Amino acid sequence: MYEIALYVHILCAMAWVGGGLFAQLLVMRVQRSPDPEEFPRLVRHLSFIVDRLFIPASILLFIAGLFMTVQRWEFQQAWIAIAIVLWLASALGGSLYLGPMAKRGTALFETEGATSVAGRSILSRMFLITRLELGVFAVIIALMVAKPTIG
Repeated sequence: MYEIALYVHILCAMAWVGGGLFAQLLVMRVQRSPDPEEFPRLVRHLSFIVDRLFIPASILLFIAGLFMTVQRWEFQQAWIAIAIVLWLASALGGSLYLGPMAKRGTALFETEGATSVAGRSILSRMFLITRLELGVFAVIIALMVAKPTIG
């Protein structure tokens, strides 16, 4: 069962982190597009993907990680505790800050149109934050690979 949980954990990490990296590359490309309709359209597509891929993958990743920890590791190990705190920060930041921010930006596009300066500003800030979040994911992955002992 541990190997199945590890497989699920890795697949979910690939989907979440790989998908996030791909989304960032698309955002950078679309932000430079001369077509003002592309950015709001991309945001709608990304919202669809977030709800149907990123959120379920992050939850399954966490559940599989908890299962593996109970089977072979200990929550007191620093690399596990740090990874859990970073995952929680990402999950809370996404649900309490990024999600509402995306809704505000999308609503501005719907009311003001595709050229909404305020909508673009909000969503550009959101994508900067999610770009920084990829750095946090890199730290979590490094912890999972190295399993460093601290102290």
